Amino acid sequence: MNDKIEPIIIPIASGKGGVGKTFLAINLSFALASLGKKTILIDLDFGGANIHTCLNYKYAPNGIGNFLNEKKNKLENYLLATQNKNLKIIPGDAEMVGIANINAMQKKKLLKQILTLDADYIVLDLGAGSTYNTIDFFMISSFAFLVITKEITSLLNAYALLKNSIFRLLYQNLKKNQKIKEIFDNHYIKGGEEAWTIDDLLKKINLIDIDSYENATSILDMFKPKLVLNMGETPEDIKKGEVLRDISKKNLNIDMEYIGYIQNNKIVSDSILKCIPLAIEAPNSQIFQTIIRIAYKIINAKKLPYFLLDIDDYENSLYIIEEEAADDFVDDIMKNKDDSANTVQELLSIIKRLENENEELKTKIRELRLETLKNKKG
Repeated sequence: MNDKIEPIIIPIASGKGGVGKTFLAINLSFALASLGKKTILIDLDFGGANIHTCLNYKYAPNGIGNFLNEKKNKLENYLLATQNKNLKIIPGDAEMVGIANINAMQKKKLLKQILTLDADYIVLDLGAGSTYNTIDFFMISSFAFLVITKEITSLLNAYALLKNSIFRLLYQNLKKNQKIKEIFDNHYIKGGEEAWTIDDLLKKINLIDIDSYENATSILDMFKPKLVLNMGETPEDIKKGEVLRDISKKNLNIDMEYIGYIQNNKIVSDSILKCIPLAIEAPNSQIFQTIIRIAYKIINAKKLPYFLLDIDDYENSLYIIEEEAADDFVDDIMKNKDDSANTVQELLSIIKRLENENEELKTKIRELRLETLKNKKG
């Protein structure tokens, strides 16, 4: 009997590049390791892997690309040691041709091998954006992390990632019912904002099959991404993350935990330039201590059923071919559709309203200060 406990997977993604996703992945992995947890960090930024560079490797070591292209190899053979005995990494091989577009069979192979690794926590540094490779690894775990900044483009792209992830997560779990699959297919083709109204989808699913409806609501309850706002300038920036949480709750029926706020600090850019993790360069800094607190939250979190993507979906070779063809078809459709103008405008209006309220508050504070000064002079 195999009593091995599967590791908890922590996928880290972002709607766009440049928000500090890899910085968080590296330093969170070091934080978990420093708390005594056996941790593995895997670079799954297909086609743009750079964890090895951030850890001061001069050349890209063998890693994910080699594993995927060698039939009988094991993922554990590519583990590399770090400065912390509890942390190992698996590089991503950005220089290997074709690594950016792995197929469904390779995805299944990788998922199965990840679960065999000997670790308490496995951190996945995913690519930015809403590609299917990013989404499929992002949605496998209820411990998924979404990194944003206060910038409007970051919020909009993060919402797009969540929207696409929820739709694909439900589709993957419910598509065996042909009538329900047709609903999803019709929404794909139709496009636009209505295609992403989760309440509308749930109502239609409920009319077809109550068990599938209950399964869908259960999936939504389990999918609770953790939100991290990076590069914050003032505490007011936290409100931007609240906007994303509110609109995701309203439109996508998901609750996101606001798990961390990391301030913008020169010490971070210095560590990145030196290719030395903050965990090594400045372990006592406020920024790294903030990441330590995030690690504590993970360790003490309620252990929900966390593996949300059924890898057996990739079992049938015919299905694999069908899915890849469908993915290409949907991708082509989505490229030619406008990007949910209603949602974008709604999010922009909410952000603008908060900014206006903030400016009004600042004006009132200035007026009160002037009135106080006049009273003192009088």
